[in-house]
Amino acid sequence: MSYKIAVIGDMDTTIGFALAGVTYVHVHRDIETTISKFKEFISKDVALIIITYAVAEEIGDELDRALRGKKLLPVVLKIPDKTGYRPPVDEFVRMMRRAIGAEIVIREEAG
Repeated sequence: MSYKIAVIGDMDTTIGFALAGVTYVHVHRDIETTISKFKEFISKDVALIIITYAVAEEIGDELDRALRGKKLLPVVLKIPDKTGYRPPVDEFVRMMRRAIGAEIVIREEAG
């Protein structure tokens, strides 16, 4: 079985990935359609879903509900859009906090 990649985001982001050969692309226009497409991608032979931070935040709770029920695949990767927008809380830090149950703080020692 060959797995596919899907992208959900703004027009420029999705066009760029489509030109690079990504199989499934969805341009976000409204929440209901995007949620429907996201659920469709989860049920297909998709191994990686790339979604822009802005769209992921707009979908919000619906995205989290869909992710709770998914299996190991597909992996969902959130990326900045063409504006470079990133949320104030780093996704990696949030995942580590959830996996470990505590926040790991790295600090430099003076010396």
